[in-house]
Amino acid sequence: MARINQALLRKLELKLGIRKTRLYRMIEQKVAETRLDRHLAAIVLASENGINIAKHATSDELAVIRGATSRPSSTSTGNVQTVVRKVVKSTDPIVLDLSFVSSKELRGILQRDIAELNTARSQGLDKTAKICMVLCGSIAETLLLDCLQQNQPAALATAATLPKKPSSNLEDWDLNEMVTVGTKLGLLSDDTSTGATQLRQWRNLIHPGRELKETRDKRIKPTPARAQNSISFLQLIAEELA
Repeated sequence: MARINQALLRKLELKLGIRKTRLYRMIEQKVAETRLDRHLAAIVLASENGINIAKHATSDELAVIRGATSRPSSTSTGNVQTVVRKVVKSTDPIVLDLSFVSSKELRGILQRDIAELNTARSQGLDKTAKICMVLCGSIAETLLLDCLQQNQPAALATAATLPKKPSSNLEDWDLNEMVTVGTKLGLLSDDTSTGATQLRQWRNLIHPGRELKETRDKRIKPTPARAQNSISFLQLIAEELA
């Protein structure tokens, strides 16, 4: 999965007069609207705000963005004159930067789970929504565990200040404890922490009793849109930790 073009991000920040955290929220909203990958959603957002995207998008990316239905845009985009209404599903494999992962064992788990996530995604999110939601939560937890292990003294010191102190063995921590400590240590920004918390809630749908309860009480159930958002949250977490 391609990363968001940093030059394009800077142009968006200047154009909209906002900070990067707010900009990422807007990109995530565009992901939810279009079901595009994050780097493509950023291109769409730039185009909609009058930024020339010709230098920041390949012809293949523009073809995905056009999708099934488009109309002319008044923005200056070279040969590109489109505003996305509906897009086709992208099947580009999800690629996460694992260069910062120090544990050989955890890297092996990550490589296996990312491969399985790509296999599931390639079959269509309408068929594999729950698999993708659960795997994204598991992958996020693995990434956080490795980062916390690399910062173990600080992680344990921070955990000791929590009302409910977790185990002194980081491998026993649940995702909620990892997110809480990771946010306090500055490994995750506040908005990314919110996404990680949502991933934790969706991953818990692996338990049949929890799925029944969540579906009945909160109307939370596996859907293609939630699966796509799970992938986007995972990509954001991976980028920040890297």
